[in-house]
Amino acid sequence: MYSGEKKTIFYVLVLYLSSTVLLITTLFSGYYLYEKERLWQEERELLSRYASELEVALSKLHESNEDTLVYPRNTAFRSAIYDSDKKLIFSTIESLIDIQGADFFTKNKNTYLITPLSPHYLGAAFLVIQTESKPLGILRDILYIALFIIAVVIITSYFLVNIILRPLRENIKMLDNFIKDTTHELNTPITAILANIETIDADGCDPKTLKKLKRIDIASKSISNLYQDLAYLLLNHQTSTQNQELNLSEIARERVNYFLDMAQIKRLRFALEIQEGVRFFADKNKIERLLDNILSNAIKYAKRDTTIQLFLDEHSLIIEDEGKGMSKEELERVFVRYSRFDKSQGGFGIGYNIVKSIVDEYGISIAINSQIDIGTKVELRW
Repeated sequence: MYSGEKKTIFYVLVLYLSSTVLLITTLFSGYYLYEKERLWQEERELLSRYASELEVALSKLHESNEDTLVYPRNTAFRSAIYDSDKKLIFSTIESLIDIQGADFFTKNKNTYLITPLSPHYLGAAFLVIQTESKPLGILRDILYIALFIIAVVIITSYFLVNIILRPLRENIKMLDNFIKDTTHELNTPITAILANIETIDADGCDPKTLKKLKRIDIASKSISNLYQDLAYLLLNHQTSTQNQELNLSEIARERVNYFLDMAQIKRLRFALEIQEGVRFFADKNKIERLLDNILSNAIKYAKRDTTIQLFLDEHSLIIEDEGKGMSKEELERVFVRYSRFDKSQGGFGIGYNIVKSIVDEYGISIAINSQIDIGTKVELRW
């Protein structure tokens, strides 16, 4: 799966999930508030009914001629009566209630109803009824339903994205097959051209012919470098890795010499600061692909008559050019396969993608610093 596909699937999942969570939150919040209001109304009606019953009992008690008065009680409710100055007369409620505020409220898991009495039975002007608050009991069900819906949305959106991406995958597969076939066909002519150029006796050529041969050599090397990149990208998984201890100092000089003629076309200079005997355990072909891609990009985008600096020591490799540079947005996509930022330059946009795969394989950290019209600095550390 390509990184672009992963990003697309991720973005769609985030979009679907965010919209679903927002919708679920809105609907379930409304449902929760509705159920809470309904429960409050039920409790209020329940307390109002008992308040009416208690008011009747208090009126009978008020009219009673008995010497000892017994305050009415109910196992499901507690109550209290206050006079017109809101001072407590009698209470079966354990805590003192402030009746200055709302007439219906919840406090400490209990629900209270305050209702005025008229006439004032037993001198009471206010009646307070208390009952234990009923839990709403739907939060867990709402959570389970929400998680189920989110899971269904994630699974559905995943399959939906895969269906949408199927044509894109088929096109990419066709492109890869085309590049693979083209790469296979390029191998023989490129090898033949380079082999024949090496056998030509340059000393016996006049300056005009020599200049033409040099151009052919440079063009052949450019095609050869492109071929090597395509072969690595498409066929690397079919070849075994041959890791060995390499002399990185020698390889760096070899690759610079390989690109020397190409650099001279733009009057570019190389400033080399290479520590001798730098060793690195890796596959030689991969290290050459790593160096070739960084160097070829530096040459390709460097300004004419400037210097490309190469620094190598035991733990780092730095290649810096004075070129057109890259923007912040381009740097964020520099490792994405087939990303090209300058249509005037050739290539498939696979160079830095290959570089990233190699540095990841060998645990090398890579940092690219670039500024528009100033240049690009590629720093590898291990």
